[in-house]
Amino acid sequence: MSASGGPPRAGVATIRAVSAAHFPSLPPSDHARSLAGLDLAGARPPVVRVEAAREVVVVVSRSRSPEREIFLERCAADRVPVVVRPSGGGAVVLAPGVVAASAVLAADPAVCFPEPYFRRCCEAVAAALGALSIAGVEMRGVSDLCLGDRKVAGSSLRLAGGRVLFQVSVLVDPDLGLLDRYLRHPSREPEYRAGRTHREFVTSLRLAGCATTVRDVVAALDERLKNEVRAR
Repeated sequence: MSASGGPPRAGVATIRAVSAAHFPSLPPSDHARSLAGLDLAGARPPVVRVEAAREVVVVVSRSRSPEREIFLERCAADRVPVVVRPSGGGAVVLAPGVVAASAVLAADPAVCFPEPYFRRCCEAVAAALGALSIAGVEMRGVSDLCLGDRKVAGSSLRLAGGRVLFQVSVLVDPDLGLLDRYLRHPSREPEYRAGRTHREFVTSLRLAGCATTVRDVVAALDERLKNEVRAR
């Protein structure tokens, strides 16, 4: 897909070019596009994709301005692509040490709001981590997963066309310095963040003392999310 500086069309996952801020276009690799789930906005359920990030890519939602959320000039200088994902939420950095998962499930016609889907899917992620002996993972804010008051995973969701697209990134052992390098302080934040910087707010499973590996997390998430999307 070629980069485009214009607004995304309804229902289509797009790439917001860095040229929107007068920098060269940085087309993402196939792997970066897969991590961001660009092909899943209209996918038929059930679908589960779980991958370990192998490169650095900055991902932002369709509802946020890349110029406001991201240091675009730093991304351009470092040749890091910026991708607009089909689901909502804030900007994230996907990099080695991060596990990214996307799940497409059928929506319940009686459920019109995202909160029940966030809870259902985040509980599945917490259960997957619990199966790896990572205890105490709790949902906080709208869709964060935390150990104590430190975020270890963030999720986003798209509810449209009778389908739910849930996306989550789990910080196993990435370079957290990349957050300060590429992300501005978010334009919106949960109350429990209390204005903390990225490094004060976010941690990784490894820094929290968990010995699990990226491969372990990929396998556990894949199994749990597949069970969840087929459960109903």
